[in-house]
Amino acid sequence: MATAYTVPAILRVTRSTQSGLFTMTAAWQVVYTNSAPYAWLFVSADINLTPMIAGDTIDIRVRKINVSGGAEVVHSLMTYSDVQPVNHPAVRIGPLMDVYGVEVAMRQTAGVLADIQCEFFDAFR
Repeated sequence: MATAYTVPAILRVTRSTQSGLFTMTAAWQVVYTNSAPYAWLFVSADINLTPMIAGDTIDIRVRKINVSGGAEVVHSLMTYSDVQPVNHPAVRIGPLMDVYGVEVAMRQTAGVLADIQCEFFDAFR
């Protein structure tokens, strides 16, 4: 006979309230940020680049704070240009363990400013 036990979740993964539609700008625009003062997990980002057309260029930057009281450092910087491949129109980022802070920012450096859908997921205790 099976026995059922209640085990509290270590982390609860949820869709971030920072998810949504972002109109690109020429300057860096923060689309996700979190600096909770305890260990947490940036689970993933799904950034849909389907609206990009010929002549568009979008940069996506992920920055992280590695030490208490430290400055943000670039974890990764990606550049996407023109129409994205039909079979791979989205960018996926993650996961990142963090204690001090994570920031995802985007900018459009060429073309007509696009509206980009971003979905973020994180996990907290």
